[in-house]
Amino acid sequence: MPGWLSRIGGRSQRVDSLASGFVAHRSAYLVLDQRRAPERCAALVAQPGWHDYLTLFAGTPLSPLLEASPWLVELKLGSQAWQAATALCQEQRIGWAFQPAQDARLEDLADHLRRLFILDDPHGGQSLVNVQDPTAWTALLAAGSDTAYAQLVGPLGQVVTPTPLPHWQAWQQVDEVGEDASEAMAPPLTHELEQALKESSRAWWLSAATDMPLQELPPEWLERLGRLEAAGIHQAHHLQRLLPRVQQEPNPETDWWAQATTMELLQAAMPAWKKVDALEASA
Repeated sequence: MPGWLSRIGGRSQRVDSLASGFVAHRSAYLVLDQRRAPERCAALVAQPGWHDYLTLFAGTPLSPLLEASPWLVELKLGSQAWQAATALCQEQRIGWAFQPAQDARLEDLADHLRRLFILDDPHGGQSLVNVQDPTAWTALLAAGSDTAYAQLVGPLGQVVTPTPLPHWQAWQQVDEVGEDASEAMAPPLTHELEQALKESSRAWWLSAATDMPLQELPPEWLERLGRLEAAGIHQAHHLQRLLPRVQQEPNPETDWWAQATTMELLQAAMPAWKKVDALEASA
């Protein structure tokens, strides 16, 4: 299993409710990718329990993309606005939630998150990271070192993310980071983090397709799915047809994945649908 998946269980625990671990009488916050559901997100503004929000690209090098900016939203826990927003996170997985250990200014929380959208990458440049996407955010939280994890969580306190399954993950809180360390809250995008981000969508699809938690996925399943994608097979309905091959029990004597015919089909220059037909029919 890729290391980042195995660390999910060590850094978080499964919870059935998004509000698990949150203090009832204090505000909670959501990071929402509002561009993926603009009408439903806009409707939140008028609902009871809505306090305030900020656009996270404002005042950053990403400000030209302000209309597509994710939001940082402050809500009353358990309110109508909260219920609607958390439904968005669970049904469409367009965001995640947190609650600081102490009362915090919305602007300070936004400043912390703004540092995380552009990270120094291992190639000597900088890369945009979709922090608002729970798929990417989960990979970042799981894949980094303990120091990187603390830098990511920083002042956010209790972080809770959706999963590909109906439950949620509540992540370990970290010791508060002092003001002197505020400029160091953006970890570099290491090779490990970069690889986890590349694998994250694949892992989420497999988890949902097999009803298996991310941290329990067998490593060979992810490797096989990666081989299909490298062969140009990306569409969900095509991958679903080949899922039995992905889940096939390892057998050194009759390893379908090691057969010359399989490898030839994967490398063949043909449309994806025709390749899937041939792979599905091959012995």
